[in-house]
Amino acid sequence: MTNSSFIRGEAVGAVLLITFLFVLVHSLQAQVNGRFIISVTDPSGSVVAGASVRVSARNLLERVVITNENGEASLIGIPQGELWVRIDAPGFTSQSVIVSNTENNSAVTVVLLAGNIAEKVTVTAERTQVSTVDTAKPVSVVGREELERKAVSSVGDLFRTLPGASTVNEGGFQVRPRIRGLDSNRVLVLVDGERLNHSRTSTQQSGIELGLVEISQIESVEVIRGSGSVLYGTDALAGTINIITRDVPPRHDQGFRFGGSLDTFFSTNEHGRRGNLAFTGAGRSFAFRLMQSLERFGNYKIGELKGTIIDGITSDGEVLNSQHHGGNTQAIGRFFLNDKNTLKIGYERRRAANIGSPTLVGVFNGFFPFSNRDKFSVRFDSAAITNTLARVSVSGFHQGQDRNFTNVLTVQPILPFFPGQYQFSETITRTNTTGFDLQTDWILGKRLNLIAGASLFRDKNQDERLLITSTTPWDPNRRTSNSRSVPNATLSNIAVFAQAGFRISSRVRLVGGLRADRFYTKAEPTTQFGLPPSLTPSQIEDLGLTGLTSGLDVKSTSLTGEAGMIVSMTDKFTLSARIGNSFRTPNIFERFFTDFGSVAGFVVGNPRLEPETGVNFDMSAKYRSDRFSLVTNYFNNYYRNFLSTQTAMDRNGVPITLPGSSPANRIQVFQTQNVRRAQIQGFEAELEVPIKIRLGYLTSYGNFSYLRGDDIDRDVPLDTISPFRTNAGLRWENFLKNYYFDYSTRIVVTQRRLSPAFLLPVNQGGNGGPEPGFVTHNMSGGYRFRRERFNFGINVAVSNIGNRLYSEQFVFAPARGRSLIIGTTWTIR
Repeated sequence: MTNSSFIRGEAVGAVLLITFLFVLVHSLQAQVNGRFIISVTDPSGSVVAGASVRVSARNLLERVVITNENGEASLIGIPQGELWVRIDAPGFTSQSVIVSNTENNSAVTVVLLAGNIAEKVTVTAERTQVSTVDTAKPVSVVGREELERKAVSSVGDLFRTLPGASTVNEGGFQVRPRIRGLDSNRVLVLVDGERLNHSRTSTQQSGIELGLVEISQIESVEVIRGSGSVLYGTDALAGTINIITRDVPPRHDQGFRFGGSLDTFFSTNEHGRRGNLAFTGAGRSFAFRLMQSLERFGNYKIGELKGTIIDGITSDGEVLNSQHHGGNTQAIGRFFLNDKNTLKIGYERRRAANIGSPTLVGVFNGFFPFSNRDKFSVRFDSAAITNTLARVSVSGFHQGQDRNFTNVLTVQPILPFFPGQYQFSETITRTNTTGFDLQTDWILGKRLNLIAGASLFRDKNQDERLLITSTTPWDPNRRTSNSRSVPNATLSNIAVFAQAGFRISSRVRLVGGLRADRFYTKAEPTTQFGLPPSLTPSQIEDLGLTGLTSGLDVKSTSLTGEAGMIVSMTDKFTLSARIGNSFRTPNIFERFFTDFGSVAGFVVGNPRLEPETGVNFDMSAKYRSDRFSLVTNYFNNYYRNFLSTQTAMDRNGVPITLPGSSPANRIQVFQTQNVRRAQIQGFEAELEVPIKIRLGYLTSYGNFSYLRGDDIDRDVPLDTISPFRTNAGLRWENFLKNYYFDYSTRIVVTQRRLSPAFLLPVNQGGNGGPEPGFVTHNMSGGYRFRRERFNFGINVAVSNIGNRLYSEQFVFAPARGRSLIIGTTWTIR
C-alpha cells in the first residue's frame, strides 16, 4: 500500500476508534426505563403461549422474548417511542405492528389472525430490519425451518429453487449461485454482513465457494437480486447474498440458562452424512454458543443411464472425483454491557479436504486437497446515543482463506513413437482479508431516517506453485520447478456511504443512497514471478505490463447511487420502483495473473482494466393478505466494460505469441480486457395461496422466472442465460405446524436462444445445439414436537423421484439422481 493510502487507512481507523469511544461513554450513561409488556391473543381473546416476540427500533437493540403461559412477553429497559414488533406463532399468520411505549410501565395487546402466510424480514436490503414488502429491492429470504425442509446438501443447492437464480458446478462443495444470468465474482457473498468474496479468484472460471460456509451453522439466507453496490461496494453487480449464521440465545434475565442442539443429515445417493453438535448458554450479562460439525460425502450417482456412456462416470452411474469431507468449528460470545449496548466476539474454523471436480478424471485430473477458512470477528452495537443518533454499529474481522488446487496431466506412452507425458501442478493460494465497518442510524425529525457510515477492507494474497514434469509418473528423470502465477499483491478499499428514507405521507416513502469507493491495488517485487523472457520491450508496453515485476500500483475510484419509491396503495397492496448503479473492480487475478491458462495458451495480466459497471432498474408489485401472497418484478439491467479473455495484440494489430516446441507451433498469448456491453432483462413472480381445510392448511406455492440476455456489441444472445424456470409445489401442514407433507416440481425450458458460436457442433468448439431443458420432482415430509424448552424435528425427503438423468443448464457434469434424505434436529433451550 502506498504511503497516501496507508495514511487514509489509518485515518479511517482512527475515526472508527473515536466513534466507538464516544458511543461507549455516552451509552453507558443511559438510564434504564421501566417494564414493557406485550400480550398476545387470538381473535376470540384466548392467550397465545409460546409465541416468539421480536421488539426493535432505531434506538433499540433487538430483543427476543417467548410469551409465557399467560400469553405475555415482558421486557425491561425499553425506551419510550415507536417500537417495531414482530410476532411468530404456530397456526397464526406472522404479524408486524408498530406500537407506542408512552410511559415507564406500559402494556399493549396484539391480536394474531389464524393463517399460514409468514411475513418475511430482511436486514440486508437496507442495512436495517425491514419487511420484504416495504423495500424496493427484490429479495428472497430462506429461514432455518425452510432450509431443513428443502433438505439441501449445501447452501449452493438452495439457489436451484429461488426466482431469478440457478447454479454453476456440481458436487457437495463447489456448487455456486448464478443470479439473473451472472455468477462468480459478479455476485457478492456476505457472511453476517462481512465479505466472503476476495480478490484472488478468477471471475470467468471460479469464484468463491459457498461450501466454505457449512449449512448446519446457517440461520437464514437473504438474496437481493439486482444492484447492491451502494450499501456493499464491489462485486454486488447482479446480486448480494447474505448468509446469516446461528447466533447466541436471547438474553435471559432470571439466572443462567444452558441449552444445546444436535442436527443430523444423511443422504443415500452419495452416502453423505453430517452431524452438528452445539452448546449454548445465556444470562443477563453474557451468552455463548459453541458448535462443532463433521461431514463426509462420497461420489454422487446420476440418474438412470439407459446405456449412455459419459466420460468420468462408471457404468452404475457413479460420478468420479465428486467427493469431499470436512468440518466446522464456531465459538461466539456476546456481552450485554447494559440494556442498550452489546459486544459480540466470534471465531470460526472451516476445514474441507479432498474436494473433487466431478468427472474431471483420466488424462486431466483436477481436485482441491484442501480449502480452508479461519475468521475472527468483533462487533459493538449501541442504541439511543442521543435524540437524533439512534444507533451505532462498529465491526471488524480478519479472515484467512487457504486453498490448494492440484491438477495432473497424464498421457500414456505409445512406444517407440511417443514416450508419454506427465505433469503435476500444485497451486496454493493464501488470501488474508481484514475488514472494518462503521454504521450509524439517524432519526432526523418524524419523516427522515438516515443510515451513514464508512467501511474498508484489505486483501493480501500470496501464491505458491510446484510443477513436476516427466514422461510418466514413475519416470525417475523428473524436472521440478517452483514459480508464481501472481505476484505478492494487495487490494485495499476505503468507502463512505449514506442511504436516506423520507416518508412523504403514511403511504409514500422515498429512498436514495450514495457511495464513494477508492481502491488501491499493488503488486510487489516477488521472487519466482516474472514475464516470459521472449516478450520484447515494445510488446510489454503494448500489454500495459511495464513495471509489473518491479512493483506496480494501480488506483481507481467508483461512485454509485440509487433512488427508489415505495407506495402502499392499500394495507395489502404495494408498488415500488428503483434505479441504481452497480460495479465490480478488477481483482488481483485479472490485473496480475501471468502463466499458462487452464485451457490453452499463455495468459498475461492487465493492470489497465476498468471496473465493470451496471445500471439496474427494478419495478415491483406486491400483494399480501392472510390468504394470498403475490410478488411480481420486472427488471432491466445494462452493463458496460464486461471483462473477457481475448487474443493479445500489439500496437500494429498483430497477435502476440511465444516460442513453442517448433517455429510453426507458437503459443498464443491471451489477456483479460474490457470488451463487452450487455443487457439482461426479465420478469420474476412468486405466489403463495393457503387454503384452510378441516385438519390444517393446503398451500400451493411457486415462482416463475424469465430472462433474456443480449451481447450488445456483437448483436447476439448472451449464453448461460436460462430463459424460463418454474418451481411449483403443494404443501399440507396442520394448524400448529407439527406435521407437513410437501410435493414440488422444477421445470426448466430448453434454451434455444443462444449465440451462433455456442450452437456449433462439438467438434468445432460449440455446444452441439440448444441447451436441453428438464423436469424434476421431489417429495418431503416431517414432524415437529415443540415444548417451551425442548424441540424435536425430523424431515424425510426424496429428491429427483423419477431418477432422471439431466444436467443443470450450462453445467457439464450431470446432476444427482434419486436420493433419500433424512435430517433430524434436537434442541434444548
